[in-house]
Amino acid sequence: MRDWPVKAADTEQQRASRASMQVIYGLNPVLEGLRSGAGVIKTIFLSSNRHGPRVEEITKLAREQKIPVTCREGAFMDRLAAGNRHQGVLALFGDFTYHSLDSIIQNSKADLAGGPLLVLDSITDPQNLGSLVRSAHCFGVSAVIIPRDRAAGVTPAVIRASAGSVLHTPVCRVVNIARTIEQLKEAGYWIFGADASAENDCRELEYEPPSALVLGSEGTGLRALVRRKCDYLVRIPMKGVVDSLNVAVAGGILLYEITRVAAGKPSRAGTARKS
Repeated sequence: MRDWPVKAADTEQQRASRASMQVIYGLNPVLEGLRSGAGVIKTIFLSSNRHGPRVEEITKLAREQKIPVTCREGAFMDRLAAGNRHQGVLALFGDFTYHSLDSIIQNSKADLAGGPLLVLDSITDPQNLGSLVRSAHCFGVSAVIIPRDRAAGVTPAVIRASAGSVLHTPVCRVVNIARTIEQLKEAGYWIFGADASAENDCRELEYEPPSALVLGSEGTGLRALVRRKCDYLVRIPMKGVVDSLNVAVAGGILLYEITRVAAGKPSRAGTARKS
């Protein structure tokens, strides 16, 4: 790490500039931010005693992208990370860039082999949002759609919870989820809503693309209007005494099932096609 100078005390201008940015901390989130090539990272700070292959990759990618890297003392790093475990790596980034719904629909039409959409109705916990985006990325979801109000947006906590995968996954923020579902249906999407009381076993449907999975909030699930907008409601069969799953766990199971069936592997029975 001798290539990067240790800067002197910050100027007022530097402190003001940092105040307008958000902080990503941890090796994987910072590394994935650089690998994404999205240009979201503006500055990187490393602890002066931090070494290793991943740190070397961070510095290499930063050089290639002309992102300044500075070595700093532990107290500075701890303060900037607000006491969170940062692994000796911090990065500053500006506002996260959301995609438009129109661009997501157009990209889906252009890529007929693309995965389903994931629509989240009022997920408020950043950890759940990050976990869901991570699962979405792993299962080839084309994009994640979230509401603008009364829901978690993409923050450093979400980036960390997603292990940086949110920087590789298009995320769209909309004003009204129910209206968005109508737009998706008009564009030809089949809409599947997750509901623990649904009659349809998730293993017994044929998920004809293009499709979208809708998940409700952590506490109350799908709102009534959103539920009515879905073409089909599906449930995950369970045998335990506890009759519900964390939304992030349920989302991962359903995304696996939808992408498995849509990839041409046989489903058990039934169809999700309209008459």
